[in-house]
Amino acid sequence: MFERNDDVLYICYDNEAYMNTGVQRSSATPPAARTATTPAVGPHPGNVFGTGKNLPRIAMAHNIPYVATASVADLHDLEAKVAKAMSIRGARYLHVMVPCPLGWGSASELTIHIARLAVESGLFPLFEAEHGEVVAVKTIRRKVPVEEYLRPQKRFAHLFRKGAEDRERIDAIQRMADANIARYGLLPAEERP
Repeated sequence: MFERNDDVLYICYDNEAYMNTGVQRSSATPPAARTATTPAVGPHPGNVFGTGKNLPRIAMAHNIPYVATASVADLHDLEAKVAKAMSIRGARYLHVMVPCPLGWGSASELTIHIARLAVESGLFPLFEAEHGEVVAVKTIRRKVPVEEYLRPQKRFAHLFRKGAEDRERIDAIQRMADANIARYGLLPAEERP
């Protein structure tokens, strides 16, 4: 579809695992996350680092007319991106991050809050790209450490065991968020280093 630039809008509903079949790891499962197939056991519990695929960047590599990321935490942004995508001809890809309370082990009433924390930590950048180039980003309103995003989710509980907090892996996830912030310029200009 992408390499042929077919006139299709593909919307990816991303909950970071195969949720309908028992919460198995997928290529979108983040590092250190516990799933049914990446249990929280062993010296490095949860999903391994370096195995995920960044689907929006893969779509961008095809130089298609439009690629965007969105979150259920910002429905106005999501709506605007869908409207824009619908107005364009050719292959379009919209990647929507949607927390799964059951699979993530979080309270249902925290779904939007957790989605917002993913964006504000830098782990899930909101951007638009046209023909392989980023053309717009949604800057972070209030940057938060990744711990604020990870803590309310049982899939990361093993990182915060009392007396055995896994600082090495938490810090590695923070570096991933910081790299996204730098790559996409997610902080307002006056806050950038």
